[in-house]
Amino acid sequence: GRELHLPIYTHAAKGDTAALDGLCAAVRERAAAGEPLVVKPRHGSNSKHVFLWPRPQDVGEDVIVDSVSKAADSYDKSWDKESWNQNAVPKGVVLQPMYAPLSNFLDDTDDCAQADPQAFSRGVCPKFMRPMELKVQTLFGEVIGAQLNTHPQYLWVCREGVVHIWDQTAEGFLTRHAREPEQMPHGLVELLRGTLREHWRAIRADSERLARAVGLDELRVDWLLCDPKWGPRVGELTYFGTFAIDLIPLSVKLARAFAHAHLSRLGTP
Repeated sequence: GRELHLPIYTHAAKGDTAALDGLCAAVRERAAAGEPLVVKPRHGSNSKHVFLWPRPQDVGEDVIVDSVSKAADSYDKSWDKESWNQNAVPKGVVLQPMYAPLSNFLDDTDDCAQADPQAFSRGVCPKFMRPMELKVQTLFGEVIGAQLNTHPQYLWVCREGVVHIWDQTAEGFLTRHAREPEQMPHGLVELLRGTLREHWRAIRADSERLARAVGLDELRVDWLLCDPKWGPRVGELTYFGTFAIDLIPLSVKLARAFAHAHLSRLGTP
């Protein structure tokens, strides 16, 4: 069938000189052609130490090649809090095409780091230079909803593809991180709704096929959206990631449904 994930051009383990040399050669070839690129640690998460190169011709090949060793050696203290399976990935670096960022589609993306050309060489990944990423949650092979990576406490996409906007001032609205109501940039919700109208059925069906194919009781499928060249693509799969969502009451409900199903299967009420 069709390829679902965003292509990985090449990758290399830390310390593998031959593979790293090959990766650097691939960087030079694609940078010379002016192709937008991403260099990132394969052992990383949370958009840390991700080197974005939207216009390689503006910085030069050497600067981009230098980011390869930075990504391979990278570490962030937030990674210590991730699950064992994420931390079990050997250190290394990945080269991928750069998916179209949110800033391409929105006018009021006030993000200081976006205007800083040095930010990319430091591995800073500004919020609106990230793609629109929809984290699709599955339980026992069925999609039960989704949320935006950049604005997790603002909305919930129901199984039917309907966008529900949360009342962030409601009693009992508790989140893991944000303390103040989250503001959405103008046009982001409509951009999401338009994308869902066109692609939600396929995204839901493909997510369920992936979960059922591997026989997992829960799986989170992270989809990158809106790039006119690549279309919807899977950016990441996460096991044991379904309940680590920012909205605590919803996370609790999902965890209880998960536990109840397993207890019922074992004959325990």
